[in-house]
Amino acid sequence: MHWNDLPVVCWVLSTLLCLLGRRWMDAASSACFAVFTILGRMSPTAAPGQLKYAFLAIGAILVGYQVIKEYRRYKKSLIAR
Repeated sequence: MHWNDLPVVCWVLSTLLCLLGRRWMDAASSACFAVFTILGRMSPTAAPGQLKYAFLAIGAILVGYQVIKEYRRYKKSLIAR
């Protein structure tokens, strides 16, 4: 194991911890970013760029969806006060 494998290990651990805590959206976005990081280390002929960036886009969309959902929940709690 090399020092630059640490980001992949962190994403995988994050995914596993989110699965243990039953936070499915967090686990899915962490897994997408882990796959993006792994595909970034492969040669361009082994993994097409579209596939790599598709996982990045899916992860970013999931994070954006979570932020919007939390903002709506926060906004509803302010209105309820």
